[in-house]
Amino acid sequence: MSASPAVLSPNPNPNPNPSSKPDHDGWTIVDRSRRRNRSRSTSGDRRLSQSQTLTFDPSSLVPTPWTPMDPIVDFFRSASILRKIHSTIDRLEKSKFYKRFISRLNDSEIRNGLVKIRVPVSGSGLHPIRLVAYGIGSIELYPAPQLQLALVTLLRRQLGADVASAEIFDPVLSATECHVVEQLGFKVVTTNEHGCRKVTPEMPTLFFMPHCEAVLYNSLLRTNWQPSNLRRMVVIGNSFREYVRYVSEAGNCVGSVKIEKVAGCVLESTKFAREVEVELELGREETDLGLFQAFHDTCWHFFDVNDDSDLFKVNC
Repeated sequence: MSASPAVLSPNPNPNPNPSSKPDHDGWTIVDRSRRRNRSRSTSGDRRLSQSQTLTFDPSSLVPTPWTPMDPIVDFFRSASILRKIHSTIDRLEKSKFYKRFISRLNDSEIRNGLVKIRVPVSGSGLHPIRLVAYGIGSIELYPAPQLQLALVTLLRRQLGADVASAEIFDPVLSATECHVVEQLGFKVVTTNEHGCRKVTPEMPTLFFMPHCEAVLYNSLLRTNWQPSNLRRMVVIGNSFREYVRYVSEAGNCVGSVKIEKVAGCVLESTKFAREVEVELELGREETDLGLFQAFHDTCWHFFDVNDDSDLFKVNC
């Protein structure tokens, strides 16, 4: 999913899903009748007015039933998209970026973090992880969402039996695209949760959310804003520290005010979250493959926080 740089994103650079534009609820809404002719520039993205920025109401993010905007599966298109995704998976798996990604995944810094979110099952073993992918974007037309879907597919494969279930949701998905992700082994969520997914000790969760809107990260954190929940989740997404830096450097501009209004939990979480970059530096090869646009500033976030932390007195 794209991030609207002047309003929601800490990074004023590439829009990873040029097919879409941000809506005030934190997801991305696509006009499918026009997107084929839309410029890849972010200049056409709809911006929130300052009055909207200052009156955002987080309580409006109520989960609602969802169905694809175009509900008919086109099996010819589905087969074509699936071939494209398999090709992208093969290409990504052979890349230097993916080899470095797996190397970091196998580092104790990340492996131990994934183990810590799991609690023992009665008898033996640990509760398996639930994998939830939010905000992938349209996988039919654009390479960045295709790469993101490829990476989360490979990640699920790499984690193996540690993952009990894998779910995916983005309101821009068509019925045809939903059919494709189901072929890849993901369950399509039929409720627009607006990121309000509750984590429990019995259901530790890895959220895969590259380049989602700040309000969506905040909705997820706010729903789980207590130590016992946060310790059971990991987020792969935009660097939260970059949001802090953006607010600090942007001063009182509209974009900075917007982030402070809708992403208070994101900003507060940096006081205890442990952030590990997915990739320290993308080389020329990765840039040529489109990996920079898909994964720049993407980090693992682990929430190592004590039960007696005063931070949770903050109303975010």
